[in-house]
Amino acid sequence: MGRPRTVDVQTIVDAAARVFERRGYADATLDNIAAEAGITKPTVYQYVRSKQHLLEIIVEQVIYPLRFGIQEILQSSAGAPEKLDSYVRMHVRAATQYRVFYQVVLADQHQLSEVGLRNYVSWARQVDRATADLLEQGIAAGFVRADIDVPTMVNLMNSTLTSIARWYRPDGRLTPDQIVDEVTKFLQGVLTPASTLPR
Repeated sequence: MGRPRTVDVQTIVDAAARVFERRGYADATLDNIAAEAGITKPTVYQYVRSKQHLLEIIVEQVIYPLRFGIQEILQSSAGAPEKLDSYVRMHVRAATQYRVFYQVVLADQHQLSEVGLRNYVSWARQVDRATADLLEQGIAAGFVRADIDVPTMVNLMNSTLTSIARWYRPDGRLTPDQIVDEVTKFLQGVLTPASTLPR
């Protein structure tokens, strides 16, 4: 007889993310998730309350590291170029490392509970405010062009960074560091002519 499989909440959450990505949240069942994790459905219930609870854990695991990372960047003593570079690198790293989780969040956030959705929307607004702060700091420092429309640029930047999770593949042509380089090139149009992001 084989050894029992080691199970924890993260094992089940990871399995749920893969199932939600493949089947969509609405069509996924706890039976599917249990099979993906190699456990029984009653075992799933020992760790989580419901399918929606699993979705909310997935969302939390996407948003909380970014929330704290963004706060650290904003509160650091680094200059505007370094802060913007750190912001891009953090987003690319998160989108490539947790791409399955990102895809689930992007596709199924409307399936969250009222509280879960409220938390997600609050986080998204915080990200937008932080991005605006970074751009405004860059404008004040003469690093970012003063003629940009900040709210529009916030949407363009964050949409671009979030979309990486949709098309990045670990076995693809570009590494996360190479993607950072490409995003940096893309953002050069936001910067004043003499400015460059750190390399």
